[in-house]
Amino acid sequence: MLKSVALAAALALAAGPALAQIGNPAMPIEIKMKPGTDRVTVRGVLVQNGACCTYVFKARAGQKLYWSESGAVVRMVITDPDGNADGPGLPNPQPLPRSGVYTLAISPDLMADGAFGPYVLKLRIPPK
Repeated sequence: MLKSVALAAALALAAGPALAQIGNPAMPIEIKMKPGTDRVTVRGVLVQNGACCTYVFKARAGQKLYWSESGAVVRMVITDPDGNADGPGLPNPQPLPRSGVYTLAISPDLMADGAFGPYVLKLRIPPK
């Protein structure tokens, strides 16, 4: 009996990371723009009771994030390298006042119809 409990616990611990969903706050999706461009398109799917989608990207102080989204109605919260958060309503463009890694969290807007399903997010961060 003790062996089967220990085996079950070991299997659960081993399966934990494999079951973790990339894009949750603990495992954000890194956004990198291709060399020579300042634009990127990301796609995701918002599902009820799902942990998606958190992105991270690097920017320099003084740059601006231009964005557009289509599909599911989303809420966006951005956190700067110092941990200061802004959102869910982000201006367009969104000022990026500090150099470093920013976190952009996307979640369904539960106050709107069409909060679940696929979305497309287009981001542009022109050079300063």
